[in-house]
Amino acid sequence: MHAHGMRPIRGDGSHKTGLAMPLFYRSTLKITLAAAFAAFLAQAAHAESVELTDVTGRTFEMEVPAKRVVLGLYFEDYWALGGDEAMDKLVGISKAAWSDWRPANWQAYLKVRPSLDDIPDVGEVEVSTFSVEKLISLKPDVAILAEWQVQGIGADFQRIVDAGIPVVVVDYHAQTEERHVASTRLIGKVIGAEEQAEKIAQEYESAVSDVRERIEKAGKEKPSVYIELGSKGPPEQGPSYGDYMWGKIAEVAGGKNITREIVRSWGPVAPEQVLAARPEVIVMAGSEWRQHATGQLMGEGVSNDEALTRLKGFTERPGWSALPAVENGRVHGIYQGASRTIMDYTSVQYFAKALYPDLFEDIDPQANYLAFYERYLPIKPEGTFMIGLK
Repeated sequence: MHAHGMRPIRGDGSHKTGLAMPLFYRSTLKITLAAAFAAFLAQAAHAESVELTDVTGRTFEMEVPAKRVVLGLYFEDYWALGGDEAMDKLVGISKAAWSDWRPANWQAYLKVRPSLDDIPDVGEVEVSTFSVEKLISLKPDVAILAEWQVQGIGADFQRIVDAGIPVVVVDYHAQTEERHVASTRLIGKVIGAEEQAEKIAQEYESAVSDVRERIEKAGKEKPSVYIELGSKGPPEQGPSYGDYMWGKIAEVAGGKNITREIVRSWGPVAPEQVLAARPEVIVMAGSEWRQHATGQLMGEGVSNDEALTRLKGFTERPGWSALPAVENGRVHGIYQGASRTIMDYTSVQYFAKALYPDLFEDIDPQANYLAFYERYLPIKPEGTFMIGLK
């Protein structure tokens, strides 16, 4: 006996009792089947095999738009490009790269999409928990990974390729216009969001071009700047940057990065080197890492007072009171999460304003950062993302 005691329906549309199926139900069934078949045909017709070249120069073929995606990083960029439909395609993520790196941000997204917590976790490259076996077992149509993640996976990367899974390598860490735009268009192509990707890429290009043009037109000497990841707090010198991440952002914004020739990508420098360079501007990068007692707090859930109190603590380091940046109140805090993303043109704007205040009086970088969320993302961040002592 079938559910609710109903008898099975014959292929000729009648019950075993011989009673004919009502015309309404037969018509509805035909319409439903026809609609489903049409949807299937439309989806099949829309899918196409294309040749893609990722940011590392690898060329390969895959079918787009992908239906099953493993995403290693750049979660907000992916969501902004494809919306909820793209999030529905996720069958695996590197969870710790979101939940551990930006805990307040993760919790904000969980409130609007609790199912994020149910997406299978493939592990995190930086702490050596990434599992190639897990990724392959999820049978994705594509894996979208950051270049540094692929480098960290090492020889095991070939196992993913050998399993027949296309890997699209993208990179927002290098902070170059070329890679930012290429990564955005690649993700858009893979998930079927090319129009949105082009719109967002052009917004980025326009904002960065505006910064560059204003600075070039002014023809001023480049101010020197020191950037530090402030997680360790004033007692211990944190990593700085070379031609990478914040170092590259500072360069695009017209600054002379004092550690560019000392650090290749990122790493600590001796305190004496900072004192000797006498930077005119100092920027401390921070996040929601409340586990660090004196680290620079920035980001969601962080008040202006908290951010400023932590920022002032760094100015009390031995010898810093004599630095031009401290003497003139040109010490700033910026949110670490506002880098390595297509929306970090707002960070370029903030650096430019910190370096050339008179050239960017009409621009509010933090407001622009929050406006990106209003346009493309489902959360409304509340906190402190960019702030200065003066």
